[in-house]
Amino acid sequence: MTADQIYERLSGDDEDGDMVECPECGAEMDAEATVCPHCGAEFGFFCPVCDEEISADATICPHCGAELEEGFEDVVEPEGESPEVEFAEFCSNCGEPIDEDDEECPSCGMDLCPDCGHALEEDQMVCPNCGAEFAFSCPECGEELAPDAEVCPNCGFEFEAEVTGADG
Repeated sequence: MTADQIYERLSGDDEDGDMVECPECGAEMDAEATVCPHCGAEFGFFCPVCDEEISADATICPHCGAELEEGFEDVVEPEGESPEVEFAEFCSNCGEPIDEDDEECPSCGMDLCPDCGHALEEDQMVCPNCGAEFAFSCPECGEELAPDAEVCPNCGFEFEAEVTGADG
């Protein structure tokens, strides 16, 4: 008897159960497992909207408020196609409601991605949710700037506390 067969007999797994291949080592494992019994790799469940980790039995994402359909974790987008991103209804930082015209969360003050509404860390240049890339630009001449610029190197415009105007 092989080690895999012994494991299956002891764990109660059988060939009728839902089995998947471990993405780390390629060994067969139970589809609901969060740890590979062969290599020890750990896995979690992630919200398909905000990509935050959630419990396996969640029906609503506690981070963004998205309603989760059963089997959401099995949905795989065809390669080369990016899914259409809907604008979040809730701030991914504090969970409070946001509107599409909000540049920052009215509750916690976090900057929001103009494309999807995901909360952004200060000076973040790419949205971790939808992949939108941002550039800071001078409001006077339009020159692209470093996020921490205090003076535009092109026209000399001096910024107040921080550079504003992220372009999506």
